[in-house]
Amino acid sequence: MKSISVVHINAASSGGAYVAAERLSKAIDQVEGFYAEHWIFEYNTAHSRRWADSTVKKWYAIFLHALEKLDFLRFEKSKSVRFAFSHGKTGIAVRNWQVLKDADIIHLHWVNKGFISLQGLNELLSMGKPVFWTCHDMWPFTGGCYHPRGCENFTSGCGNCQYLNNPSSKDLSYKVFQEKTTLLSAENLQLVTPSDWLKKQAIQRSHLQLVNQISVIPNPMDIDFFCRESLDSIELRKKQWGVPLSARVLLFISANLSNPKKGFNEFVIIANSLEQTQPGQWFSLVVGDRWPEHVTLSMPYVSLGLLSTAEDIRWAYGLSDLYVTTSHEENLPTTIMEAQCMGLPVAAFGIGGIPEMISEDLGYCGEFMDLKGMVGWIKQWAALGEIEQRELSSKNRAFASVKYGEDGVASSYCELYNRALNIRK
Repeated sequence: MKSISVVHINAASSGGAYVAAERLSKAIDQVEGFYAEHWIFEYNTAHSRRWADSTVKKWYAIFLHALEKLDFLRFEKSKSVRFAFSHGKTGIAVRNWQVLKDADIIHLHWVNKGFISLQGLNELLSMGKPVFWTCHDMWPFTGGCYHPRGCENFTSGCGNCQYLNNPSSKDLSYKVFQEKTTLLSAENLQLVTPSDWLKKQAIQRSHLQLVNQISVIPNPMDIDFFCRESLDSIELRKKQWGVPLSARVLLFISANLSNPKKGFNEFVIIANSLEQTQPGQWFSLVVGDRWPEHVTLSMPYVSLGLLSTAEDIRWAYGLSDLYVTTSHEENLPTTIMEAQCMGLPVAAFGIGGIPEMISEDLGYCGEFMDLKGMVGWIKQWAALGEIEQRELSSKNRAFASVKYGEDGVASSYCELYNRALNIRK
């Protein structure tokens, strides 16, 4: 029997969307009757399947991204929003890409960065194949922003956009919104959101014709890989990385520590408060690049920079006791999933889909920007006895295994694929 060919498409070779797409593609490929590939736009030579597989394509990919941002200069409110909004202006000629011509199912993930334009999405849908689009942020159904930051204009047609220098009722966001309305009405397109929260955001969108075709399927996790029991010589690794053996270790992860929306400043305030009131008991592991200027972490710490391998990332969790994220904008954070798989309780703000991930018996999911509340919970957690700590760790591991296990996630997607193919017969 011929295998059903599924092609996953993602622009970047790093970040949460990339990780989710890579894991999902591998999981689908293990399902009998399916063959899956994951293709990226970028010229990262570590990835075997990439559109930019030559020097010419490499520079063309860079050119497309730069061209889109240059075109957006005439619209942007300030430099700070340049990479928070995309009007989908540039992209490759998808109709000529043999990979897509050969696929039975086309599965989109994060397609920006000059990879697939709005016109390209229309061309892709016109091929008549079933197209699935996993929403890793809100861009697929807004007028151009990835996160609306409190704005609800996307529920009524966009316009008067806070990201633009001359907002009006018929501004760029309104025009992009109208183009997407046509896209989202295509019968062969189905949206998938990793969280119920993101589905609710999509349903709010004015004129969205796919309310009954939005499925909720979480991103998958390699439960066997992200497992504390798979690590050995933890004490030796702590010595190598300069982590004290006796301290409570807090972990913070963000690719760009200078991005204020990732909340590193808030983490520093929390960590400094803990160090001030309970000195000598704490230590921080900080993963990420671009440490902000004038930010001083008084708690003893090690800055690991960007960790490029899954093995090193697993060790960062393995050497930690608690994962703390103070991000301002999230859907279903991969880092929380990874931490829970490793048996780490998580302290976070209850934003986006995070309340679906952290119940009271698993960790702390507090009010946005309630730093005092988070500090108080962390102290309560630290005061738990050894048996209670182990029980909390086991609960997080069990929760992640059931909700994010690759087999279950892949099975849910394959059911959708089969249903779409049967409908089109």
